[in-house]
Amino acid sequence: MNLQPIERARAYVARIPGAIAGSGGHDATFHAACILVNGFALTPADALPLLVAWNQTCQPPWSEAELRHKLTSADKARHAKPRGHLLEDSERAPIFRTAKFAPTPAPVARPLPDRSGFGPGTAEQIQRLAKMRPYHCEGLEWASERGLLVFGSWRGFDCHGVTDASGRVLELRRMDGEPFPAVPGTSLVERKSHSVKGSQKQWPLGIAEAQNFASIALMEGLPDFLAAHYVALWEQASHHAKRDARCVPVAMLSSSPEIHADALTLFRGKHVRIFAHAEGAGLKGAARWLTQLQSADAARVDVFDFSAYRKTDGSRVNDLWEFVHGLHPDDQRNPVTWRLLP
Repeated sequence: MNLQPIERARAYVARIPGAIAGSGGHDATFHAACILVNGFALTPADALPLLVAWNQTCQPPWSEAELRHKLTSADKARHAKPRGHLLEDSERAPIFRTAKFAPTPAPVARPLPDRSGFGPGTAEQIQRLAKMRPYHCEGLEWASERGLLVFGSWRGFDCHGVTDASGRVLELRRMDGEPFPAVPGTSLVERKSHSVKGSQKQWPLGIAEAQNFASIALMEGLPDFLAAHYVALWEQASHHAKRDARCVPVAMLSSSPEIHADALTLFRGKHVRIFAHAEGAGLKGAARWLTQLQSADAARVDVFDFSAYRKTDGSRVNDLWEFVHGLHPDDQRNPVTWRLLP
């Protein structure tokens, strides 16, 4: 077989963070397998040595039989993009440009945030968090089961946080609800959320875990992301949603950045509804994401309008968390209100 796609695939897969058990590891490994057999059009046999090499970065590593099964499943699966779509670079030019067929060197990997000491929450931690914000326990339990909600300690502070199988993000908040203090001599001022060093704000949290779902509810911020898990359970047949859900939450943790270029292809063919904060920065961010997602061939993209809804004090609802926890009784009784998801 021509070695060009194999070498290109080897360099590409080497940049994918290893799977971590309990943090969406199955989805992350299946994603790597799909990159090899669909993105680079390799047979499962040709892809196996590359996946075995990548497997050394997983915690813990998979058995060879499990890797073979992932590749076989990826080879049989239906994919949004055509087979071999990664055989050319972003400029649609041939990958190997010289007569010597020298492979393009892989870029130096950016250090990822240190997630050691963080993991799924205990029942006590989840119940404590539910009372503190408040959140609904059912939604927190689902987020924890999906490997997206984690608990641990950072610099002596008892924290909860959000992350995903990519390892690109770890965003923390204190369990006592207090802000993180400023750190003298650094750029860190007092803040309610802390992004652990190496976190990539452009990364849409949970996008890899959303690949088996037809629709995505794209949130802004950590509180809306956790609140959305309850909305998804409630709206999609309650306790059956974990098995039968068609729509799951994904989050941009700030309205400022664009969606990371590496993630845009993962939105292709999906219906995306953006739940932006109903203020200047949030609406600007939503408009930016809408344009990006339309260009990335999402099947449909729309923006949910909070302006039609009021809080109990009569003021306008600003975000999803306020919608879930502070909606005016008149709006709560409107059956149209609770049809949020795409």
